[in-house]
Amino acid sequence: MPSKRKKISISVAAVAAVGAAGFLVLTSPWTWSLTHSLPPTASTDGPADIENGKRVFVASDCATCHATTGQDSHELLGGGKVLDTEFGKFHMPNISPDPEHGIGNWTLEEFDRSVREGVSPDGLLPDGKNLYPAFPYTSYQRLKPEDVRDLYAYMMTLPESGKVVPDHELKFPYNLRRGIGVWRLVFLDGKSAAEIGGDIADLPEDVDHARYERGRYLVESAAHCVECHSPRTFMGNIPGGKRYAGGPDPEGHGYIPNITPDETGIGFWSAAAIANYLHTGVNPIGRESGGDMAEVIENTLQLPWEDLQAMATYLNNIPAVDAPAPGMPEPNFTEEVVMLDTAVDNRPPLPTSDPQQIDEGDTVFVAGTKSLYTTAELEKAEGEDGKLLGGTQARVVARQGDKLQLEIDGWQPENAPSVIYQAIGQRVIMAALGDDAVAATEHGEVEVDPNTDQVWRPVTLQAWSDASELNLDQEVLWSFSENAYQESCSSCHTLAEEDHFTANQWVGTLKSMKRFTSFTDDEYRLILSYLQNHSSDLGSESGEAVVEHAGEGVPQ
Repeated sequence: MPSKRKKISISVAAVAAVGAAGFLVLTSPWTWSLTHSLPPTASTDGPADIENGKRVFVASDCATCHATTGQDSHELLGGGKVLDTEFGKFHMPNISPDPEHGIGNWTLEEFDRSVREGVSPDGLLPDGKNLYPAFPYTSYQRLKPEDVRDLYAYMMTLPESGKVVPDHELKFPYNLRRGIGVWRLVFLDGKSAAEIGGDIADLPEDVDHARYERGRYLVESAAHCVECHSPRTFMGNIPGGKRYAGGPDPEGHGYIPNITPDETGIGFWSAAAIANYLHTGVNPIGRESGGDMAEVIENTLQLPWEDLQAMATYLNNIPAVDAPAPGMPEPNFTEEVVMLDTAVDNRPPLPTSDPQQIDEGDTVFVAGTKSLYTTAELEKAEGEDGKLLGGTQARVVARQGDKLQLEIDGWQPENAPSVIYQAIGQRVIMAALGDDAVAATEHGEVEVDPNTDQVWRPVTLQAWSDASELNLDQEVLWSFSENAYQESCSSCHTLAEEDHFTANQWVGTLKSMKRFTSFTDDEYRLILSYLQNHSSDLGSESGEAVVEHAGEGVPQ
């Protein structure tokens, strides 16, 4: 009779054997294949379509990860790029047709299994080697067998590379490659592209169904957009309700944006804008793609325009996900103005000259709104007698210490004595006047505006103010204003040509956008004055646009 200790040893060994066998079965690539069904590998009887294979290659972004490092060719696929993630470092392998260091000795069936199931043929066991999902087979599984066949045929025409790429350097337990078999069982769903995304019956009536379906196939398979533009759990899978909602860059360098049609994503992009971005890399507000996306654009720009339109149509109709990027607020749909805790005011100061450099006889230009007085004894005045507005030109008549007597010339329409305008018929405001300033204003002979039959009178006003908030160089003021426009307004609007607006049109046009900016009143006034003074009816008399001088040194 066996001893009790021997029985225990046998039991432990049996449990260990069963456990080992269970682990091998559970993690075996064959287990996934037996429990899921993908369309079979395409037949090799018919000729492969090499041109289609190249399109699939480009759409799949293969060269971005697998091109040989240190050279520019997208056709030399020796690998070597390192993806440094929280799981460890992934070394992108050689997938050139080299038979020793690449995939040159793989059959179509082996290539197809690698691409669509995430299993390569060079494992220690006959069931194959599980591939890490850094290789996006979770999207490539949706490729049609014929596209995989054509891709294989194209890649086998590319040059061989003998580059030797080291193994991945991953943390425990991620370095246990066999365990990926369990991950595949849980997260590799085996669904076709047609089974992903929304129901076509729910699309708006104006969406072309055939274009949408083509876009769905490209986006959900070859282009694998969801792999980068989605967050991941600690297990490395994408949460179902967060597809395309953006997430941290796996290499820890920033955040990959939400590309769903939500306010926090790209809901303001039209399908045409998305297609244009995939072709040019320039988004609707004029920003160029950078980083990894710039490399993606190098591929998508090679795709047929109809494919880009299809991808754009699909992305424009995927479920919207409310997911602001870190540090970004939720959209404010109320009428309440909400200031962000993280707001930083890094605007440059208004351009002003040293007050001590302003002398009698100088011509000055108002930078910030200034109070004016009809007496030189400013400190004794009970209140201001009016204001000078940004952009106004004045002549220094006299100086008493830090006080200046300024003279401005302008125009007043009949029955409007409290406002001085820069030019007849134009609403370019220079000054707003109180009763004492109105009384101190000198008037010339009336003139009739031939365009409107409105009566105008030339006026001159001498008033006192301090020497601050003035500039001796109008060019500096205009350059500041143009730069402010370029760095804010031109994100959506290019700077208008001189003949696009009249001076009067800018008043209402710019005012309508004021609530969308963080400009101070003085900055706003300077921008408005700059635009008005560079309009079709107030441009340079010499015929040479003043903007060319004012914009010198300012990025266009």
